[in-house]
Amino acid sequence: MIPQLFSFLFLLNSASAYFLNEEECLNYTVYPVQYELKLIPHILRDGTSYLDCDITITVIANARQVQMIELDAKDLEIHRESVKVFKNEVNIISSVRPYEYDRRMGKLYLYLREELEPYSERNTQYYIKMFFRKFLKSDEVDDGIFFVKYEEAGRQKSMIATRLSPDRAKYFFPCFQNPQFEAVFRFKVLLPNTADDQLCDTSLTVAEELQRHSQKDYQTAIQYIPSPQVAVHQVGFHHSDFASKSVSARLTNDTLTLWAPSTHLAKHMFILKFGQSVLDVIQEYSSGNRPLVNGPINIVAMPKTIETYEAGSWNLLTVGEHKLSNIPQYTSIMQKEQMSYLLTQQLSRIWLGNPGEVERTRWKQEWFKEGMATYFGYYFLSQSGRSFWDMSVYGLQTRNKAMMLDWRPETPNLESFNRTLVINIPSRYHPLVSYKTAALIWMVENWLGSDKFHRALVNYLNTRRGKFVSVEDFTTFLQSETVECEFFKGYTVSDVLSSWLRQPGYPVVKATVYRNQDTQDIVYLEQKQFTFSNVTRGHHKYLIPISYFTQYTENCFNCFQPKFTIADSGYTFKENLNGGWIILNRNASGYYRVNYDNVTWKMIVNTLNSPERYRINALNRAQILNDAFALYMSGDITYELAMEIVSSLEHEDSYVVWDAALSGFQMLKIDGAVRKMTKQLYNEWKMLLREVISNVYRRVYNDIDRDDRSRMFRTRIITFACSIGHAPCLRDLEPALHQVTRSLYDPDLRQICYFTLLNHSDGYDSIKTVNSFEREDFNTAERLAKEEVRFFYRLPVERLRPMPLIESSTVTTFTPVTAIKPVPREKASSSNSIHRWSDAAIMSAFALIAFINW
Repeated sequence: MIPQLFSFLFLLNSASAYFLNEEECLNYTVYPVQYELKLIPHILRDGTSYLDCDITITVIANARQVQMIELDAKDLEIHRESVKVFKNEVNIISSVRPYEYDRRMGKLYLYLREELEPYSERNTQYYIKMFFRKFLKSDEVDDGIFFVKYEEAGRQKSMIATRLSPDRAKYFFPCFQNPQFEAVFRFKVLLPNTADDQLCDTSLTVAEELQRHSQKDYQTAIQYIPSPQVAVHQVGFHHSDFASKSVSARLTNDTLTLWAPSTHLAKHMFILKFGQSVLDVIQEYSSGNRPLVNGPINIVAMPKTIETYEAGSWNLLTVGEHKLSNIPQYTSIMQKEQMSYLLTQQLSRIWLGNPGEVERTRWKQEWFKEGMATYFGYYFLSQSGRSFWDMSVYGLQTRNKAMMLDWRPETPNLESFNRTLVINIPSRYHPLVSYKTAALIWMVENWLGSDKFHRALVNYLNTRRGKFVSVEDFTTFLQSETVECEFFKGYTVSDVLSSWLRQPGYPVVKATVYRNQDTQDIVYLEQKQFTFSNVTRGHHKYLIPISYFTQYTENCFNCFQPKFTIADSGYTFKENLNGGWIILNRNASGYYRVNYDNVTWKMIVNTLNSPERYRINALNRAQILNDAFALYMSGDITYELAMEIVSSLEHEDSYVVWDAALSGFQMLKIDGAVRKMTKQLYNEWKMLLREVISNVYRRVYNDIDRDDRSRMFRTRIITFACSIGHAPCLRDLEPALHQVTRSLYDPDLRQICYFTLLNHSDGYDSIKTVNSFEREDFNTAERLAKEEVRFFYRLPVERLRPMPLIESSTVTTFTPVTAIKPVPREKASSSNSIHRWSDAAIMSAFALIAFINW
């Protein structure tokens, strides 16, 4: 192994070691081949930190008449005399004007006394050399490289870390800050040995450690093997006195190594073991023994609030320690689920392609890889053997999350990101890209059937190892594997899927049933692009494979797959409904909403309110509830119908249905919707939800089962019930409110406790957070509380609607509020008659107002 390694190093230093692909250079004049960094990190005992570095950048020219090299460098102290550019052994830097450093713009211009020779002519390489010092700031993640203070066993310590995505490498070292440039990195770290420096012997980079040896004036010198070709934002460096624990995959030599202060390692064992199980699931799924990377995957638990991994990181992963810790008295079930998903998603990114593979797999559309990683993050999470939800629940959640983002006129289609690297996708669109792509993949899985889809998918990924992956290639392969699917009716998989990728938004399908007593019923389907507002986004037509089921007949060969595909705005087919309903989008996997005619809606509502509601599976009940809120806010169904549909929740006991309904409730806050929300209208919806949540609230509150699924269901219901002012919930929460101020509480209820306290005038004074779990929940509760106040404050006050006329009697009596049936909104708003109010009606109205205000 060692002789082969030194042979590789020799070839790397030779002039012909690097063969440049012309497509990589494009129109750039100077291209980096290799970075060599000799780092001397200093963590001083006085609480400051800095980094000394000698850097050598090997570059080649890609054009003639180049006499200036432009580098990116920000907040670096460059030693003037050290700046040199060598051609062979001759320094060609200008002696009159060697360089110019624009600190504000972060640009370093090197001026040469002769032009660079293009690499294509004589294979000439140039070497940029300089020495610089970087003074590090505490907790400044935006600086790319920073130091973090923490406490271990009562002692104050510090560590150095990097987060270079998307464009922060220039804060670490002078570089070509272009994500399309990839180069080899060679590191050498010298550990200082002075009385002023904190003793640290852990230094991690994106290259594997080769050897350690003593060096004069230093404690230790660490040499690393050359890294694979990586972009500068994929580089990482970590320096501390952390200890580690490692686990290995069962089927391959993949190793996960978690780094943290030695006294903290015990609380990270859950996530480390979980990561091991995910590696095993991935290898079993891919049916191979191919390791994800060469060498270990290092995970660093940062003593700082960092919420996510860097999308481009592959063997040096950094994230906040609260995203890696499972402490029963502090970690809530939602935090446990989220940390498990984040690690699974990151391992999926690595598995789909990374610089450390034996053969590099590249994705032409990085948004497609990111969406695929999101899909696999949920899929492998559901397969990991833990007590999380199955893929159908997570698939529906991604669908609902994507639809909440994908309706605005300015939202682009997915293919508009074809030439955008994942690190450059704007933050406002990154969730849309991730969730929508994952939802579309889940839709295709349900079209084809899970077994058939996954066989085709894993075959495709295995055949593309070491090659390029593209959407076009994927859909073509999928078509060849699924030619027997008849529901496409002349369309290919590529045709159908492309109609969703090339067009923004998603459709709503209106099903109108023309019922005949003697012959088959006629069902007319009409699609249009869904939007909450009156602003149209063009006449987009989607290719929609339609699946459905009926109330009384179920004699199909494969009831779960689509039966046909609609392409035009109108489509008609016949079906014998026998006087019952028809429900479209079986299992709610299709990326579209569904509306029905009034008669069909009434039949569906009657079933939802009866013991026969289980004829409609939980996923479709969830879709109906979520769609009801959306269709109401878009003006497609009436207030009364929406209320009737949501009232069916009174009998509901399924987590997936409640989760979809509570997500739908947030649509009432959408700004710019057709349905204009008012204070009174919003309070009416909250009153309805307080009524229908009573049964399930009491059941989950008294549930003593503490498995993960029960805890997630319980947390979701209690959090929502208290947030809308459900009186029993607020009473039950009072003991927890006193406990949370003393950090003695059920962690699953911590966030709603903070939310409730923040709605009191002295709430801030009573909350004291002492760890990252509490700070995360407090920040979320504070954001939600402020959003709720801002939303309600800007709502207009609606004029009180006329109440029904009640005859006055000689004896004044108080009529209970529940005895008054509200006039339908359409009738009330259109009535021009003058209503006279009795004393009892007036008292009832005031009672209603008082109750709403409470």
